[in-house]
Amino acid sequence: MTCREALNLLPLFFDGELDAHQMRAVALHSTRCGSCEDELRRMERVQDLVSVHVNSAVDEVDFGALWRGIDQRLGTARVSWWTRAHAWWSEGEHGWMIKVPALAAAAAVAVLGFLLWARAPQPTTRPDASQLASMDSAASIDSLESDVDAVTVLNDPETRTQALWVADDIPSSGETP
Repeated sequence: MTCREALNLLPLFFDGELDAHQMRAVALHSTRCGSCEDELRRMERVQDLVSVHVNSAVDEVDFGALWRGIDQRLGTARVSWWTRAHAWWSEGEHGWMIKVPALAAAAAVAVLGFLLWARAPQPTTRPDASQLASMDSAASIDSLESDVDAVTVLNDPETRTQALWVADDIPSSGETP
């Protein structure tokens, strides 16, 4: 490798951007050539000076004020109650001293709810009776007067059912029934 080729590859060699074959060739040349080795050392000194200058400038920056400004713009995050409860339950500081009574109370509430649901009164109707509609009403029909024979009232006090039948095939004035 010539000095001209090595000088063109030295910045890439210094950054580690060459393939293994080229890295080996530039390293071998720079160990045998004093001017290429001096150029490589100058690159190292420049990098050290830049690094020292940048680090000192960064150390002078007050990032506390920057974070306060960012924090003010972010606002508060909304976390669901389920996520908070899960985090509290999982953090483990309280251990089984809280978990066991909490699980026992939840089981007692579930059993009590099931018992109350199971003891709810069921509606009492005759299973063989056909039902069209079910309505608890205080109104009743005692009598009905009509000019036509096509109206019928059915009242069954045992089932508390009343039906009003009106025929829709009423003969017109010229027809006979």
